[in-house]
Amino acid sequence: MYRFFFIAKNNIKKQKGDMITFFLLSFISAFLIFVSASFLAGGPKVVDDLKEKTNGADIIFNIGKDDFSESKLEEIIIGNENIAEYEKTEFFGAGAARNRKKGAKEWNEYAMQFISYEQEIKIQSCSADTKGLRGNEAVIPVRLSTSYAKGDIIQIKIDKNVYDLKVAGFCEDTYYCSPMNMGTYQVYVSDDMYNSIVFDNDGRSGSVSDAYKVTLTKAAQKKNIDTNLLGDKISGEHHDWATDYGMANGIKVTQIDNCLPYGLMRSASMILPYIFIAIVFAFALIIFVIAIVIIHFSIRNFIMNNMKNTAIMEAAGYTTGELVAILMCQLLIVSIAGSLSGVILGMITIGKLGIIMLVTLGLSWNQPANMTIALFVTIGILAVICLVTQFLGRDYKRISVLEALRGGINAHNFKKNFFPFEIYPFPVPVILSLKETFGKFRSQLGIIFIIMVLTMSTAVALGFSDTFVSSEDALLDVGGFTKYDGYTTGDEAFEASLKNMKTVETVYGETWNALSYSSNKVRDGQILTTVGITDTTVRVGGGLVEGRWPLHENELALGTNAALRLKVGIGDVLTVKNGAMEENYIVTGMCQVMNNMGMMVYLTDEGIKKVTPVVGYNYCITFKEGVDFDTFNAEFEDMFPEKEAQDYHKAAGATLDLIKIAMKATALLIMVLTVLIAMFVESLVIRTQITKSWRDLGVSKALGYTSTQLIGQTVLSNIPAVLIGVILGVILAKFAGPRVGGVIFMIFGYKKVSFTIYPISYIITFVTIIAVAMLTAGWIGRRIKGLEPVKMITEE
Repeated sequence: MYRFFFIAKNNIKKQKGDMITFFLLSFISAFLIFVSASFLAGGPKVVDDLKEKTNGADIIFNIGKDDFSESKLEEIIIGNENIAEYEKTEFFGAGAARNRKKGAKEWNEYAMQFISYEQEIKIQSCSADTKGLRGNEAVIPVRLSTSYAKGDIIQIKIDKNVYDLKVAGFCEDTYYCSPMNMGTYQVYVSDDMYNSIVFDNDGRSGSVSDAYKVTLTKAAQKKNIDTNLLGDKISGEHHDWATDYGMANGIKVTQIDNCLPYGLMRSASMILPYIFIAIVFAFALIIFVIAIVIIHFSIRNFIMNNMKNTAIMEAAGYTTGELVAILMCQLLIVSIAGSLSGVILGMITIGKLGIIMLVTLGLSWNQPANMTIALFVTIGILAVICLVTQFLGRDYKRISVLEALRGGINAHNFKKNFFPFEIYPFPVPVILSLKETFGKFRSQLGIIFIIMVLTMSTAVALGFSDTFVSSEDALLDVGGFTKYDGYTTGDEAFEASLKNMKTVETVYGETWNALSYSSNKVRDGQILTTVGITDTTVRVGGGLVEGRWPLHENELALGTNAALRLKVGIGDVLTVKNGAMEENYIVTGMCQVMNNMGMMVYLTDEGIKKVTPVVGYNYCITFKEGVDFDTFNAEFEDMFPEKEAQDYHKAAGATLDLIKIAMKATALLIMVLTVLIAMFVESLVIRTQITKSWRDLGVSKALGYTSTQLIGQTVLSNIPAVLIGVILGVILAKFAGPRVGGVIFMIFGYKKVSFTIYPISYIITFVTIIAVAMLTAGWIGRRIKGLEPVKMITEE
């Protein structure tokens, strides 16, 4: 065994440059695979461990303050055999709140929910220690810790009221961590501050509600009771009672605003982390594949250049199997060093890299380094290397000892003379580079493949940035969000007043509710979030992918995941039940939306009124051309001083900015790695080429070529192969981009995803890879300056 190791060690020295490149690529790929696999596996555990730490709720029911309606909800909860205990916590919700660090000029618009930390909370408790806090001291969400430090002053504005809160700590919550689930900052304040906020704003810019937090019995947990179905059942029972009682007594009975099952919230919170980490994981695998291609290229060159030594070893008694074992020993030494170094670095830095989860998930990374993943990554890489070595070892079997002793030279050479000098008028270096590429095209396939993959991945990564960062409209389209400029609330008569404003182009109202749906194929009622729209003809966006929006009272449009749940399509009929009321609706459209994981239904205003009473609306307003929010708001405040309007673009900005940051970081990371890998690949190719043609370069220098000319020729030598790879990569990216985006958004039931790669991104990719290839070739080619033809006369 020692002799294998001894020969392998000497081979590593002979291929020092190639082995360093292989080591670095193994190191990078192992590091990225370990980190991304740890995040993919550990992300849900971050949420689960936090749930255990805070005695998290299995379902939360949010309901407006109403003792009569709440007593019924409590009755239903207590009567359910699957529920162990419940707790009621009061909170104040301000959907149009603004925040900023004291001293900043711009306000950030984002919904806020305030809870007093002085009340006793046992279920879904605050993760931070609030003992001893008082006055204006507050605990804010941990995802704001990248913008605020302890002791900073966060200013919160609700309507015209501004509150200065001192940041005393950061709270982590499983339901309010990510904008992909609740989209709300949950802030803990003192009793005095809470009462002040409620007194100033209740009924005008927010409302007081109660959160009923329930936990499952151990028996229900063992049975893996679906919290989605259980939440739907309780909500449906309360909804039917409220509707029947309200109709019978001619009153409006408060209903549940939100039913929040833990499983659904957990899945929604992992959307952004999974998108970001999955892209990194895929690129890590690409790097590893490139490493394999490079080592295949390198080893084949080594075998071909050392055929005489191979023949001598075989003549001395070494078998083909032993030669393969030596090769395996050589590659395993390097890959073990690279993969272990990458995994160890990942284990050391996984805590600091948790900032990725903080930004995308909204929770701190609380998991230790995963030894199982570390073991699997290392063993997996080594197993692949062993398989590749067996494949590479076939070259030893194909070459006889006699052919090896002749250095692999065949008796005849019938190769075609590509690009003869007498026909093509190009400069000599260009013709030589074309000969190098097309005369030995099979040997160039490796670098063409690598450059093609790098180009495709870089262009697709930039495409994600182009699609999700450069255009707010594109982001809204992908999310299935509607597009408008401002919004406010009011009753049914208020819509006509808004339409009369000089700055307003269009207005429509939305009213949200939860109704029970069934179909011929799915008889059990499915509680789905339902939106009633006063005018679907002026509604822009919404992710419609098939059919049309409802126009008549007996029509509806469905979110794609809701359609999958109910097993229906365009033209099918759904039955809506609400207490004693029951109506049939025809499906006229399908839309893909992120809201509620695509479990959405859209009716006309007349349609929703057939099954439930409507009191208030959220009015979506589009301004006339050239009108900004400030101009609109000046007219709005003059006409309706008692009301408040919000800037939709600013409100949506907080969620959209998070997605933009994640996509920008992904594109930047892939661009940096692309540059590094292109440098490694090019340096490997150029080093090999210079070594193989060292004597030819010496002859050329003796004939009068300068070092600069030879370096220029070396730089151009494989540029045709790089160009072919870049062109193929660009073509592949154009077709691969939409499919990659489609796979990522399949979780929402998306059927198609808009994906755009701007021409400038193709240009950046093209120029970057070509420039890196040429600069690296020029840098490595400097060793030609040390070539001395006179000394080469005595070389053997």
